[in-house]
Order: sequence, then C-alpha cells, then structure tokens
Amino acid sequence: MQKTLLVLFFPFLVLACNSKKSVLPSDADISLPVLLEVAPSLRYPVVVNDSVLRRTGNDSLLLHTAAFRAMIPDTVFSRHYGDIKQPKLYVLGKTTTADKGTYLFVKATDGKKQRVHFYFFTNRQQYLGSMLLSDRVEKTASLNRYCRMDSRQNIAFITEKKMPTGEFWTGETIYYMNSEGQMVLAVTNTNEDLSDEIRGNPVDTLPRTHRHSGDYSTDRKNLVSVRDGIRPNTFRFFIHFSKQQGDCIGEVKGEGEWTGPHTGIFRDNNSPCVLEFRFTSASVSIRETDGCGSYRGITCFFEGTYPLKKTPLQKKKK
Repeated sequence: MQKTLLVLFFPFLVLACNSKKSVLPSDADISLPVLLEVAPSLRYPVVVNDSVLRRTGNDSLLLHTAAFRAMIPDTVFSRHYGDIKQPKLYVLGKTTTADKGTYLFVKATDGKKQRVHFYFFTNRQQYLGSMLLSDRVEKTASLNRYCRMDSRQNIAFITEKKMPTGEFWTGETIYYMNSEGQMVLAVTNTNEDLSDEIRGNPVDTLPRTHRHSGDYSTDRKNLVSVRDGIRPNTFRFFIHFSKQQGDCIGEVKGEGEWTGPHTGIFRDNNSPCVLEFRFTSASVSIRETDGCGSYRGITCFFEGTYPLKKTPLQKKKK
C-alpha cells in the first residue's frame, strides 16, 4: 500500500517542480537584484540607433512600470517619462563591470514616442545615475545619428553626414560617468574642415521686427542674416557662403532696399555688385545679377536658396 501511494505521489511532485514560474521583468513583485540578474547581457560596443528605436518590443522583456519606478528616484522617472501618459518599458539588456556595477538599458514607447536610457546601479544595487541615449530616429541617405557605449563605458554620440560633394563628415561627442553618477563631457572629435566656418555675424544684434528679418542658413558655413533697416524701406544684411569644399568663399555686408513685399535689392556704391533677394515665409533666394567679384572667389557666385532658421522661444518672466 505504501509503495502504491509513493508511486501515485511522485508524478505530482514532478509536476509541482516543473510548474514553478520563471521570473519575468513584467512581474509586479520583481526586485532590483532579480531584474539585474534576468536582464540579457549585451556585447560591446552597445549601439543605440534607428533600428533599436523602430524595433517592436519583446513581450518577454516588458518591464513592470510600477516595479521599476520604485527602483529609481521619482524625480528621475518624471524627468524621463513625464510627457508619456502610459509608457511601456522594455529591458534591452545590461552590461556589467566587476569593479563598478551594472548599466541597464531600457526602452520606452507609447506607440508614437520612443526613447532609450541607461540606468547605472552599483554593486550594492543602488541607483547612481542615468542618461538619455536617443529619442528620435535620424537616418537618411545623407545623415545618420546614433549612440555607442564602448568597453570602457564611454558614451559617444556620433553624427555621420554625407556632404553634397560626396565627402563624409563624422563628429563625436564623448561622455563618461564620474563616481557621483554625473555625466561628464570628455572630448569632442570631428574630421570636418572648419577653416571656412563663419567667425561672427556683424548684424546679429540689430533689430529684427520685419516679417523677413531673421537668419537663413544651411549649415555653419552658409548664412544669410537679414535685419531691420534704418528706414522702413531698407534692410541690413550679412552673407557668408562656402562652396567647392571651401576653395571658394564669399562674404558681404550691406544695406538693401525693399522693392516689394517679398523682394529686395542691394546695389554696392563701391563696385558693380548687385544682389537680388526673394523671400518666402520659409526661405530666401539670392541671385547675383552683376559682378560681385570683390566679395568672393572668382569661381563661384552669390546664389542659392537658404531655409529660415526658427528663432528659439524665450520664456516669459514671471
């Protein structure tokens, strides 16, 4: 009889052992040590790019929002996700250092917004610091932006840009975390030739109340800056352009005259130079109608269309 009972009980014992639930990040009672244990390990370099942002979240790595919120300060959670009503958090993975702690990579999404942060926890499972790695997809045929963490835990924000000439420009801004959990700027690197970069805007501080007063620019080497004139029918301007990989540069400052609601002209008193301006609500087009060789190289001209740069809104004083 005892042998029969033992035989009947043993299968139930096996089933009870096998039915033990594995711990998931979505468990409401998951603790930080367990979360750091079950998070998948990532290989260096850890790259956060447009593919990571676009990728559909893995349901097995869905993180319980309330449980994770209890692991970090409320101010940090609000700062990172305060503009998302019901964020879905996914564990992307972790990197661990023996002498420091664990970097936990978390992706948040609400279907429209996506962003990736890392959170650093010490070997004593204490939160120390965090950082936004990406919150927008930026990859086109001519521009690629992404973030990378190397094996020394340096965080590099990288911009790769293909110029119209076919040249590739790469810029890096590198940070590291100090012992207090603060992100410190370490170095910036670039292979862009800035020898023809605009060194200053002589009309920048002048009034800009006219509908077409503003800065029109394609990059740091090409600018058309327009400001109010001394008289209502005039405007002051500054133009700097760089073409042919910096081999041909032009620069002129002067006062033009409005010839219509959206058109203007500059006639130089000291040379035959004549420039025509045509404005829209979003751009200005420049055309050199008479020789401005004294203000530019001999192989290029003052011509082109420049988009309007948006003016940052200033906070109202209370």
